[in-house]
Amino acid sequence: MKDLIEMSEGNPGALTCLMGIMKFENPEDLVNGVKIVSKLKTLNIKGTDIYVLWSDLAERDYSKMANICEKCPDEILVDACSRQDYSGVELVKSYIS
Repeated sequence: MKDLIEMSEGNPGALTCLMGIMKFENPEDLVNGVKIVSKLKTLNIKGTDIYVLWSDLAERDYSKMANICEKCPDEILVDACSRQDYSGVELVKSYIS
């Protein structure tokens, strides 16, 4: 729980996203959750950038979020997550299947 709070950096949307991942029960969702959290930690994506990834880029769909984390090149993902004006959607749209 402490890790989630630290990763969210006080952003309620980011915390909601991370808490949602922790509630996964079926195996496929758990695998997606591990992919997502692992990528966030690897790229040091935190706070508002987590919320942008979940809400704007993945449309609050954890499967899309996992897909983006898995297929999008790291530098593009970091850039897209840092954009709070929806312009990051264009950067990742080709990595969503």
